[in-house]
Amino acid sequence: MKFAAQTSPHATNRDDNLIPLINVVFLMLIFFMVAGKISHSDAIAINPPASTSETTASSKEPIRILLSATGVIYMDDMALESEQLTNAVTTALDNSHDPQGLSILLKVDAATPVDTLLQTLEQIKAAGMLKISLATRVAERPA
Repeated sequence: MKFAAQTSPHATNRDDNLIPLINVVFLMLIFFMVAGKISHSDAIAINPPASTSETTASSKEPIRILLSATGVIYMDDMALESEQLTNAVTTALDNSHDPQGLSILLKVDAATPVDTLLQTLEQIKAAGMLKISLATRVAERPA
């Protein structure tokens, strides 16, 4: 009895080879979604002054005010004229559920003139805000 070699048609499905690749891509996507952190970016580039202080800001989200070296003011990513700053801070205080817990994080460029900084601080103070933090970068300590 002689058996003929039967060749069964081998079904090659190229989509089967993509399934492990799709699994790996989805696993990487889930990993980066869990491990990654999306941070808030500023409306303009600010190079803050250096400081040796180790004090950190409070955990509650403050109102962010950016002051560029040319005197341009941004509050919550909206450009303001310097005359509008007091009204904007007053409005934020009025709309807040907890005005006592509200604070301001002032990010000033290191090249900003001191007179401009003092004028901005006076405008914020005139609006009734007393909790103001100045954002700085960590200064390199001499070895």
